[in-house]
Amino acid sequence: MKTLVVWNCGDGSLPQAQVEVQRLESLRSDQLEVVVAGRSLKWDDLGTFLGTVNASMFHFIGHGTARGELEVNEGIGTVGRPIESVLEVVRAASPELEGVYLSGCYTSATGPEPLEVLAPTGGWVVGTTDSVDDDVAALFAPKFYELLFASSMDLKVAFNTAKAYSKADFGVDSPHTVWLTVSSLPPVDTMVRNVCTVVHGVFNRQAMQASMRQEFSFDELDDAFNGITHALGTGEVLARRTGLPIKPASFPAQWLYDPQINEFVRLASRKVTEARRALSVLKNGANGSDRVFGNVLNFDDTKSPAEWMKQVNKVDHVRNTIIDALNNLVRDSAVPALDPIDPSFSRTEIAAVSKR
Repeated sequence: MKTLVVWNCGDGSLPQAQVEVQRLESLRSDQLEVVVAGRSLKWDDLGTFLGTVNASMFHFIGHGTARGELEVNEGIGTVGRPIESVLEVVRAASPELEGVYLSGCYTSATGPEPLEVLAPTGGWVVGTTDSVDDDVAALFAPKFYELLFASSMDLKVAFNTAKAYSKADFGVDSPHTVWLTVSSLPPVDTMVRNVCTVVHGVFNRQAMQASMRQEFSFDELDDAFNGITHALGTGEVLARRTGLPIKPASFPAQWLYDPQINEFVRLASRKVTEARRALSVLKNGANGSDRVFGNVLNFDDTKSPAEWMKQVNKVDHVRNTIIDALNNLVRDSAVPALDPIDPSFSRTEIAAVSKR
């Protein structure tokens, strides 16, 4: 029997959080035990609580942030803590942990790094690449577990089927994504979908989702670009915090030698270099700032405001070129496409500052 531990950190702004809990509790069976830790369980007591149960899976419900934090119960409210820090506690207290589900907004913002925390036992992490409606989250999670256990589906099949149900019910694709350890994928000789999956994973991160106007840090984006380049050359996916390879998410470099994959890798590597050059221009002109403020208010006078806006948009445009090529690569592989990045500044905004 598997044990699913649910920690509800949802506050009053998430009215469906308790509904999600109740739906998960309804899935109890001879295959699955559901143990609920509600809002009364605080961060300091999480490890002790987990030590009393033999968790196979950990399910978090609550707020996530675009910087890769979870809002966890602490004191009389919630406090943001890095996803990896939370999972390190969960992993240490749960020797049999196999997977993690983070039900909240932006909970896959850090990419595959949670897999590193789960290794060597862990095999999967479900999260979201964007904000998610409360009612979508409350329906998606129970459907995923129902398919995984009641229908005895393969995890990836259960996940994809849950996404299909969500789209049928709500009319749009949900932002949910799943990370799997490469070792749990089939051998490379059946590889078309497998290689597409791991290459897709290199780019399925905040650095390829947020417009420059929404980016928190030029330096963080540049580090992410460097990590992408490294992965495309070596198969090693690096952790942001340590710079060391995330073994469960890394893959043999030989997988990149397939002619179609190699063509994409060469194009993507060129475009990442182009994006970094465009970003370097922004860093040099930002008067010591590490991001875009408002209508490029923090940039020097070496360019006009309109020219700076176009330079900001250039980084967005180059990343979209990579996204288009990646989506074309995975089109026939059942790997989900990445959404394009909205330009930071519209033509109307650029025209308006040009008239000043």
